[in-house]
Amino acid sequence: MKVNINEIPPHGLELEEIDSAKALDIERGDIEFIRDVRIKAGIKREYDSIRIHLDIESEISFFCARCLEDESMPFSEHIDIIKDAKEEQIIDLTQIAREEIIFAYPDRLLCKADCKGLCQHCGRNRNLHTCRCEDNHGSLGIYIDRLDN
Repeated sequence: MKVNINEIPPHGLELEEIDSAKALDIERGDIEFIRDVRIKAGIKREYDSIRIHLDIESEISFFCARCLEDESMPFSEHIDIIKDAKEEQIIDLTQIAREEIIFAYPDRLLCKADCKGLCQHCGRNRNLHTCRCEDNHGSLGIYIDRLDN
């Protein structure tokens, strides 16, 4: 979605585009986009500036960084940008959306904010199961658990 700023009508311009993650070159090893990316853009000229509003929506799949469960969740970003109208005549909204998606990637992907992760001794998912490893003393807890079974 490239827009020539001289062709923006006084009331602004509304655009929409649907692209695959591959076409946008936003794929990452730990995140898979399981739905195409919908980009809705509003662009309006205001004196010597261009006001851009982007709504970006999709759905992503990933493995939780703590418990390693396969999860999916909506991906949604709402961005407002102001550009100087004197800087460029053509604005590439798809490129702006691509950059904003990449900037929005979280550092750690979690299934939920309070994910308990895996037990460091027995490897059980502590969100789904309880274990006695923490009740037992030190790193020997795993061996005591095994003796009880």
